[in-house]
Amino acid sequence: RWVVQKICTGSHDVATGRSLRLPFIWMVDDLLVAFYKLERPLGKGGCKVMRALTDRGFREAFLAVQRHPEICGIAVAGFLRDRGLSRRIQSEWVLDGSMALQKVALLNLVRLAELDTEYCSKLRKSEDLALCYDVSQRQGGHILKAQCYCYRALHLERGGAAEVRAES
Repeated sequence: RWVVQKICTGSHDVATGRSLRLPFIWMVDDLLVAFYKLERPLGKGGCKVMRALTDRGFREAFLAVQRHPEICGIAVAGFLRDRGLSRRIQSEWVLDGSMALQKVALLNLVRLAELDTEYCSKLRKSEDLALCYDVSQRQGGHILKAQCYCYRALHLERGGAAEVRAES
């Protein structure tokens, strides 16, 4: 993750010397399987239900975060992870109230540079959580969590990052 952040903030065109910097990037783990939208079909008094987002589910959820009115001042944004209790969540958006963002995060590379914050180059697990903690410790560092959308992800005991999981 640190390498990706560095490449996206410090690349240059060799021929022209022009800076090639992206203002925002999504960091997404490969084991995300689905997004859901938490809705109240019967109004405010009704219970919440999870509507599976098919076809363009990732797109809908990602665009909702990108279109948040305060996104330019947010350093890191992400989603609620569904662990069976998502329907109990009351607020749709949480600003600076949760550092529990992992597996999928929108990085405002401009804001992170202003805060002098980046992924830890040595960390191989929980990188998103560590970045959120660092942002939360900086004056003006903001973290946004979308709780109107949630995702599900697989947990594998073998394959992929098995070597890293075995380190704990």
